[in-house]
Amino acid sequence: MRKSSEIVISKKEIDSLDDNKLPIYTIFCPLYEERQVIPEFVKSISKLNWPKNRLDVKLLLEEDDKKTIAEVKKMQLPDFFKVIIVSDGQPKTKPKACNYGLNHAKGEYAVIYDAEDSPASDQLKKAFIAFQKLKNKKIVCVQSKLNFYNSHQNILTRLFTMEYSLWFDLILPGLQSIKAPIPLGGTSNHFETKNLRLLQGWDPFNVTEDCDLGMRIAKKGYYTAIIDSTTMEEANSQVGNWFRQRSRWIKGYMQTYLVHMRHPGEFITDLKNPDIIFFN
Repeated sequence: MRKSSEIVISKKEIDSLDDNKLPIYTIFCPLYEERQVIPEFVKSISKLNWPKNRLDVKLLLEEDDKKTIAEVKKMQLPDFFKVIIVSDGQPKTKPKACNYGLNHAKGEYAVIYDAEDSPASDQLKKAFIAFQKLKNKKIVCVQSKLNFYNSHQNILTRLFTMEYSLWFDLILPGLQSIKAPIPLGGTSNHFETKNLRLLQGWDPFNVTEDCDLGMRIAKKGYYTAIIDSTTMEEANSQVGNWFRQRSRWIKGYMQTYLVHMRHPGEFITDLKNPDIIFFN
């Protein structure tokens, strides 16, 4: 109760890293009809404190999103950016695009960012150090915290900010402290790429693929850790958009629950493991 369980990485630890020995880091960015935010995303990723010759950024564009594809072709993207065209077909979802990108990942580590995300500049290094510190502790995912840069826009964005602060600063570290299953955020979750492939990526039919993956991590007997790094994104400021987003989240949580309760015994890896209780 007195001590936060999130993983804290000091500036001294970050400064001690040798950039010449860092591995390749893959960044997935699935996009659909979001061409207007791509320039800002390029700026945000370019500010990351990671050697650019060891970045492998995949812009995942849907084949039928002709306007975005045409717009990207006009841009002078940095050399570490690569456009991946996701074959048209069903389901047309973010997790399907990420699975497609996973087949092309070159990095030893991987992370997902949404197009409007602005991660802390040292986030990749903090995640990398966290993985090194937590070796042999069955940590396969490092989740960064999320919050909003437009928190003061209106009452809706203020409420969103309160909710995310409670969720990422209190609830998720609390779940980590008791080794409970953690529903991942939709962005800024870091993996060793080999473990992501071992987990078979994301469920392309689940509209909250992050929550589903968090549950599958727990069922395999692995854990997620929260680190002291924040990614800023844009909160929904319009009631209509908020309603559609929240409806999708609730639908996805219901879907995740029903899918995993087909075989609830899979949550019980041993008699001391109460994951099934936390999941319910």
